[in-house]
Amino acid sequence: MSAVQSLEVWLGDLLIGHLTHYPDEKTIFTVDEAYIGMGTARPILSLSLARPGDEATTEALLRDERHKSASVKAPPFFSNLLPEGGLRTRIAQSLKVHEDREFLLLGALGHDLPGAVILNPGDTPEHLRFKRGASSVTASDEASPLKFSLGGMQMKFSMLRQGERYTLNMGAQLGNYIVKPPSRDFAALPRVEAATMETARAVGIDVPEVLLLPPEQIDGLPDMDAYPQGEAFYAIRRFDRAEDIDGTKGGRIHAEDFAQVFNLRPSQKYGRVNYEMVAQTLLRYAGGLSDLKEMARRLAFNVLIGNGDAHIKNWSLIYDNPTRPRLAPAYDLVSTVAYTTHDTSIALNMAGVKRFDAITLDTFAALFARIGLHDQIQEEMMEEVRVTIQRVRGAWESGFAAAGVPAYLIQQVEAHIRTIPLGRE
Repeated sequence: MSAVQSLEVWLGDLLIGHLTHYPDEKTIFTVDEAYIGMGTARPILSLSLARPGDEATTEALLRDERHKSASVKAPPFFSNLLPEGGLRTRIAQSLKVHEDREFLLLGALGHDLPGAVILNPGDTPEHLRFKRGASSVTASDEASPLKFSLGGMQMKFSMLRQGERYTLNMGAQLGNYIVKPPSRDFAALPRVEAATMETARAVGIDVPEVLLLPPEQIDGLPDMDAYPQGEAFYAIRRFDRAEDIDGTKGGRIHAEDFAQVFNLRPSQKYGRVNYEMVAQTLLRYAGGLSDLKEMARRLAFNVLIGNGDAHIKNWSLIYDNPTRPRLAPAYDLVSTVAYTTHDTSIALNMAGVKRFDAITLDTFAALFARIGLHDQIQEEMMEEVRVTIQRVRGAWESGFAAAGVPAYLIQQVEAHIRTIPLGRE
């Protein structure tokens, strides 16, 4: 690549800046001055670039060049918009590019990214065109058979629901459901995931609509013969898409995961951040105590149900209010202990503890104390944890059976609950 290429970065219908790729494989994100000049009315692109209630710090972050450049790959915020695993490989192969050349992947998938971010090919502004000494061309709009991007390692597809049919999203419309096929490696995984999510809903956790779909309702999905035949597919309503009045055409609602919030790459989703840091962010810059109660419910649920994969890319913010986020609905909740006895801990440190069998009510109390909660407020949070524990213990088994989860997988979860303190307290 011998010329400068540029993508316009839009948040809905608002120009945020430019993502520019140079011949030396450097990619730089430059924030538009008009966006900076909007002041406190400015919609937030990422909490990594904003501090709600502190305009001076926000402007400094928007002008700070750190985390806005990368070699070969894209800067972290944009890198996290791209899929991982098999879907990424498939898209890269269809474009005939290396998986690490993320600018090219973003250019191909820029119409249907997570949240409200849109990346459009555009002319490189003159002040960026000559910044690193090269000629300029418009970024390629090379077509990809799969015109959407979804995070995560598991194979998944953005699909458009129209009536009772689910169609692979390849046109101008936005997908409004995420559909995951059954796995050859993990038996009945769609049923386990649906059961986990419905149990979460039953105990008071905010989750989107989830469905188990017969293959006959799905159109346009490639390689249907590659998946176990006769098994249901898992579908979840996208919380970053809004329905129009007719219920078919989705608009964008902005959202970002916590890897974007903390300027980390997808490969750093374990270990660099702990639940205390997530909780402090919610308390200071998002929905406050309401979000913390929801987080407490999810943590108690994950420990009891044995979900060892609640890493930072499985926690997100949603921008119903463009200038102040809140904790997004839960997604990718699944009982991982159903499939392996080696999954013995939650994904991140929680008050210095990770093992399921070491987490007690005192662990939750220590977490709340570390983020500055005391007395009556801490007791309210602890009551939320205790109530959630009782609800999970009373609801999970019937929920898993109703979803058709095989008995031997239910027994795996039951054995886990029996051996941990929260299952006995």
